[in-house]
Amino acid sequence: MGSDEEQIRAVRTEWQNAVQSRDVERTMATYYPGPEYLGFDVMPPFSFAGSDSFRRNWVTFFEMFDEDPVFEFKNMKVHCSGDVAFTTGFTRFAGSVGGNKVDLWTRETIGFRKTDGKWLMIHDHVSVPIDLSTGVGITDFRP
Repeated sequence: MGSDEEQIRAVRTEWQNAVQSRDVERTMATYYPGPEYLGFDVMPPFSFAGSDSFRRNWVTFFEMFDEDPVFEFKNMKVHCSGDVAFTTGFTRFAGSVGGNKVDLWTRETIGFRKTDGKWLMIHDHVSVPIDLSTGVGITDFRP
């Protein structure tokens, strides 16, 4: 089945393919099920406790797009020890929302837990840089 790093990269690739096709079931299959999941996102409600609340967020997110969104990873690093791992890097999402083009790079740290030999995402932290002089998120940042 490959090394832990290869398995984690495969989960991220499956996630990428699932969200680009707006498939909520495939997307959620990459996440650890149940109340242990915790996510911090750039869109309201900004934090999610439990996979059920995150599922509702994905449904809302997918419905916003006029067509399938595009996701791209850059500089992803995998850090793994035992049954816990995390990835760091940048993720771009682009598409059209209500006729308006969206093209945004985010910074991400994704936590993983290995259960029964399978890696799943258990924590998701997505952010954009902030201009401290204005308090406004910088959405034109490019890594």
